[in-house]
Amino acid sequence: MDIGVVMNAMRDSAGIPSHPVVFQLLMVITWVFHIAFVHLTLGAGVLAIVGFIKRHNKDWEQLSIAMTKVAKVSVSMAVVLGVAPLLFTQVIYDPQWYASNVLSASWVIGFIITLIIGYTLWFAFYFNNHEGAAGSVIGFALVGLGLMLFDGFIMHVLSYQSLLPEQWINWYAPNGNVDTSGSVLHAWQWQRFGYIVLLSMVMIGAYLMAYADYFRTRTDMHGNYLAWARNMGARIAVAGIVISLPLLLLWYVDLPVHVADLTAVPFIVLAAIGAFSLIFFWSERNNRFDHGYRALLIYGSIITALAALREMVRIAYLQPFNYDIMTYKVVTDWPSTALFFLTFIVVGGLVGGFYLTMLYKSGRVVGEYTADATVAKLGTSAVGILIVWIAIFFAVGIWTWLGNALLYC
Repeated sequence: MDIGVVMNAMRDSAGIPSHPVVFQLLMVITWVFHIAFVHLTLGAGVLAIVGFIKRHNKDWEQLSIAMTKVAKVSVSMAVVLGVAPLLFTQVIYDPQWYASNVLSASWVIGFIITLIIGYTLWFAFYFNNHEGAAGSVIGFALVGLGLMLFDGFIMHVLSYQSLLPEQWINWYAPNGNVDTSGSVLHAWQWQRFGYIVLLSMVMIGAYLMAYADYFRTRTDMHGNYLAWARNMGARIAVAGIVISLPLLLLWYVDLPVHVADLTAVPFIVLAAIGAFSLIFFWSERNNRFDHGYRALLIYGSIITALAALREMVRIAYLQPFNYDIMTYKVVTDWPSTALFFLTFIVVGGLVGGFYLTMLYKSGRVVGEYTADATVAKLGTSAVGILIVWIAIFFAVGIWTWLGNALLYC
């Protein structure tokens, strides 16, 4: 049986509504935002736990409480933002993704259950992590963060299994015995998973630097605490890059020859960005309060390069099976495509811009925040664009319904 023929036959016969490159780019871009909050969750979660253990030191106690809140919000953002890259993956890599999910179906269901349990436990830690908190509540944090990290491993396995179609039959029917339980995680690449996880150190290091710069205008935040947090952030980021770069090399060495040959340059580029980042973070260990936001941009360049590399690796893995997304049947649907991008750019940009601006400015004020003219105008515009969008949404639906009704009359 030619598995490549099977994969191409498994594609949606209805085709896709726009060019495959559109979905490919959207998949890569949205994954960047998703993984950023995954990294922030892991990094803030570890710091919250370490700070809780060292809470006899007031700086660590304050940082633990702050990072507990950061991790709580980041989980929500990671889950919400993880929907988009998953949907785009299902559009152009549907045979691979669904096959991998069916082969480990029990773990896919378990992912949802364990994520709910892990998040609930972290909430329990969040409500109990305060000054004078009982030491026993750390159990909530350890188990909760551990479950969320394991959920990340499940997603890694599902992604990696989708790259190995030549193994699917053996996994489905080992020794000729069909196994429909979906109870086995069949393949993983520890170097790849380890590298991605360790980048959470770079993220939380950059975040701490930006955190210190952001709060330095507030009178209730002590300068010594912020300087301490900023310096520690730079040290964590340096450690993260130093530890993760060898895993990047081991990931490359572990690739099949044809994949390594096609992805050599992207790996070199990512390593070079990592080396540049190492120099930047190392130079920022002098507590200068002016480059914190740049640190986040450096981290962003790393994961953007990583997102592009992941896609190139996937293309290289599937190339021997003649699976090319560019040959996917396209049935162009301009109305839905236009509505999507208008929603994504105009509605998302304006409404999201309002919330981000309001949150940014209100967080730098002690006590009650009063919106200035800019924020007030953004708020009014956001409400207005939502009303327009809802009207367009129903208008398009009614127009389509009437057109179909008249067509079949």
